[in-house]
Amino acid sequence: MVLHLSFDALDGKVAKDRSEFGNDATFKGSPKLVEGVFGKALEFDGKTSGQIPDHASLDIVDGLTIEFWATIEGGEALQSGVEKGAAWVPVCITLPRSTTVEPSFSFFDLPEPCNDDNIGPSIQDGEWHFLAGTWDGKDILLYIDGELEAEMPCKGELNPNDDPLFIGARGGSGRFLTGAMDEIKMYNYALTKAELLKDMEEPVTLPVNTQDKLTTVWARLKTD
Repeated sequence: MVLHLSFDALDGKVAKDRSEFGNDATFKGSPKLVEGVFGKALEFDGKTSGQIPDHASLDIVDGLTIEFWATIEGGEALQSGVEKGAAWVPVCITLPRSTTVEPSFSFFDLPEPCNDDNIGPSIQDGEWHFLAGTWDGKDILLYIDGELEAEMPCKGELNPNDDPLFIGARGGSGRFLTGAMDEIKMYNYALTKAELLKDMEEPVTLPVNTQDKLTTVWARLKTD
């Protein structure tokens, strides 16, 4: 794991990374904590965005997982979740399309269809959804709420860039997210479905019984 932003607290406008690499995110605009799926989440008002300086731990070339919880409540037709790099060079989970917000896991360094064709169904419903994209050097997979929704062969190797990792906006200047995000995580390998489900149910291993919390989360998912 190279990044984990839990958003359970803010230090001014900084969200601390819980991984060993210290990839803290600094936000512009008016970052605000709201109730999330697990503890607090960060609200995005269509003007707020964050970025993490480039670091060797984020220059991933041969295997990757990006995951987070998100709720979308309107805003621009094209919205950005997590992107490493500025426009047209990123590895990213975006929330694209012209009329509804449909998640896409994209790679601009790989063959042409991989840059925006791996798309899932719309999540623009004001409910929390768990989004996860994995790539093992051969195939990209997009999961929504633990279920595989889109996949595509995309063999190759990524080219590291020196740009920041952006959260909630493309390049920090457009495609602003409107809604909230919780439990953003990145890994330098492709998680299995079982591993993703474990993260979805319990993003941090706690020394207490979390059964009540898990029951609440699953009940919420079943009513979406």
